[in-house]
Amino acid sequence: MIIRKYGIVLRRLKEGDIELVRQMRNSVEIRQYMYYRDEITSEMQKKWFQSVNNVYNYYFIIEVNGNKMGLIHGKDNDFEKGTCEGGIFIWDKSYLGTPIPSLASIILNDFTFYTVHSLNTVYAKVVQGNKTALKYNRFMGYEICPPLNDDKDIQWMRLTAENYFKHIKILRKGITSLTGDNTPLSLEEIDFSDDSAEDIKHLYTNLPKALQGLKPRILQSGHQV
Repeated sequence: MIIRKYGIVLRRLKEGDIELVRQMRNSVEIRQYMYYRDEITSEMQKKWFQSVNNVYNYYFIIEVNGNKMGLIHGKDNDFEKGTCEGGIFIWDKSYLGTPIPSLASIILNDFTFYTVHSLNTVYAKVVQGNKTALKYNRFMGYEICPPLNDDKDIQWMRLTAENYFKHIKILRKGITSLTGDNTPLSLEEIDFSDDSAEDIKHLYTNLPKALQGLKPRILQSGHQV
């Protein structure tokens, strides 16, 4: 799956990307802000990818001008409860402080709330002391919420569909000024041209009701489901 908007490409994570992600994730700059801070081995990374490469988890490499500069995700999608957990990390420092991370988050939030219509809440956890992430999430419309588990030194936050729809009206004015695009993500900006027949069979056969809207785009990309 590829999502293209605002000059940004979100390309669904594939096995060929996971070593790059592992190396970036293991860097001191990134690891200090993560809940799990031990070094991740190649074998651990492979097992992790096998566990998340399914219809309930969406991890995307963020690309700008062909440069892979970060990872963004919506994981643990529960289509009955309408919830998932979001997160992002940027390893290319040249994009920190630019609009790119925020635009990437808005693209994925649009995907979550406009395309996957049954989801109504995205949760995020922030390691205590990470003021940058806390400020970033608040800027995106997240609010502090009660903890979802017993993880220590974690601040949980949530973004509801209702709050997002209110908040995005303000943000989209700035986006329009910056990009000339005032529309939310549409199905036409999603395609499956980089997926093999095996990918389609594994990831998109028997789609949940919430994702049935993706079928026309899969077919238009030359695949059968």
